Amino acid sequence: MNNNPSKEEIINQAIKFHLQGNIPEATKYYKYCITQGFNDPRIFSNYGAIIQALGKLEEAAQWYRKAINLRPDFASAHYNLGNILFDLGNLKDAELFTRKAINLRPDFANAHFNLGNILFDLGNLKDGEISYRKAIKINPNFANAFSNLGNILFDLDKLKDAEISYRKAIKINPDLEVAYCNLFRHYEKLNNIKKLKESLNEFDKVNCIKNELLLFKARLSFRNKEYKTAKKLIDNISVEWIEKSKNNQGIIFWNYKGFIEDKIENYDLAYHCFKMSQDDPSYLKYNKNLYLNFINSYKKNIKTKKPVSIKFNDEINDSNIVFLVGFPRSGTTLLDSILRSHPQIEVIEEKPFIATIEKLIQEKFNTELYNLYSLPENNLIILRKKYFELLKKYLNIKTKVVIDKLPLNTVSLPLINLLFPNARIIFAHRHPYDTVLSCFQQYFKPNAATANLISLQSSSILYDQVMNAWDAYKNNLSLNFITSKYENLIEKFEDHIGIILEFLGVEWNENVKNYRKTALERSNIITPSYTQIIQPLYKSSVEKWKNYEKYFENCHQYLEKWVSYFEY
Repeated sequence: MNNNPSKEEIINQAIKFHLQGNIPEATKYYKYCITQGFNDPRIFSNYGAIIQALGKLEEAAQWYRKAINLRPDFASAHYNLGNILFDLGNLKDAELFTRKAINLRPDFANAHFNLGNILFDLGNLKDGEISYRKAIKINPNFANAFSNLGNILFDLDKLKDAEISYRKAIKINPDLEVAYCNLFRHYEKLNNIKKLKESLNEFDKVNCIKNELLLFKARLSFRNKEYKTAKKLIDNISVEWIEKSKNNQGIIFWNYKGFIEDKIENYDLAYHCFKMSQDDPSYLKYNKNLYLNFINSYKKNIKTKKPVSIKFNDEINDSNIVFLVGFPRSGTTLLDSILRSHPQIEVIEEKPFIATIEKLIQEKFNTELYNLYSLPENNLIILRKKYFELLKKYLNIKTKVVIDKLPLNTVSLPLINLLFPNARIIFAHRHPYDTVLSCFQQYFKPNAATANLISLQSSSILYDQVMNAWDAYKNNLSLNFITSKYENLIEKFEDHIGIILEFLGVEWNENVKNYRKTALERSNIITPSYTQIIQPLYKSSVEKWKNYEKYFENCHQYLEKWVSYFEY
């Protein structure tokens, strides 16, 4: 430092270098300020930003916290700390600091945008939509906010609005590759192949999305069963694009390519592609052991106290409620589409009703899930009413049978049985190895449960844990259940569905044979099965795991017992 500059001059020079993009000089000045004991929040926050850019998130968080301690009204420090906590997977604290930034600066568009991202990951879609719309209100040209808003609108089944939002993002910023990708993905997930083709032609001359165009043209060819053409297209995507596309687009690329290679029987390459598709940094936000602990917590109910059935006197009829459970990729979505084709059956797909009830038990009634049978009857009545309030929001017509379909509700059967002793259970299963392989081949939205599905071994461990829970529940709870074997559904369709319909108390209806028409008419199938269930029943999915047998070396100890258990 020259000519004995003042403290403020040194700080200002550091900030000037930083604003000019001269990071080495800025870093040198910031470090000098820190060693000299300059307790200035600007120094700590700006130095934290440099450390954050280097990927040292934990260290950067410490500097932001120091800045906040010195200046509690430092909105940008709260915002940046919220960003880091989001990247680290600490979503609750990320939300806390981001909301603090908004409280300090209500017109902070980027903070509203990031809050939308956090709420989306937390599954709070309605509030996430509100946050994105606030960001857009402050900055009407916020293209990324429109693009991400489209994703939430899609999940909220506001499909036309989602399409409009993606297109608005593209109009604002024609170079925003992710918006095009979201739009193409939108049409593909809706099985709207016609619109996908039209949109690819519409944007065919946009230079910045050459690789995205190749990606979705390959997917279009795949959907049309033109597998060699699909491979040629996807193999023309540039290596540089693949390397830089670490998140959404990159995941889609590897997943699409995996299925293409699988179809042309390049199984080793397909396995590599599926493995790459699971390399999503978002999974690092979630501890997969939390879900395994969740399973064990539930199982303690069986070990610690013998369940009792309560005859509720609350005028709620739970005998027409059915829970369709099992394990992901066990044929639940196919069965869902078949059963919803019956005029007397309505299926509510993948809604977190039971998760909401579990949260109430823990937060409102201060009771852990391993101690369900300590809940007094009046609390159980409150929970029953809450469940039906949630359910009714999604009921479109008055039907005889309502099916709540969410495969991993298997784990929560002690709660389901306690609250709804008259409910019926359909437990769907498939060959354990095929189930695990199919989970590994899919990309699921990251959470504590799906963080277990990113490898064959971890998927096998989760499968083993869930099936152990099922076996314990089956033997210790008074469950009114039927099992649905995927292979029987494929090979003996009418007999198998006839038995299930009889269990549900409804007559055979020829419309169940037209389930593909029902699936095509559905606006939004929110599981990874959306491409398969519109196809005719096919046997190629049976024993598919044998093509990948060598990769199951560390899985047999978890799966073999269940092969015998389910009589395969």
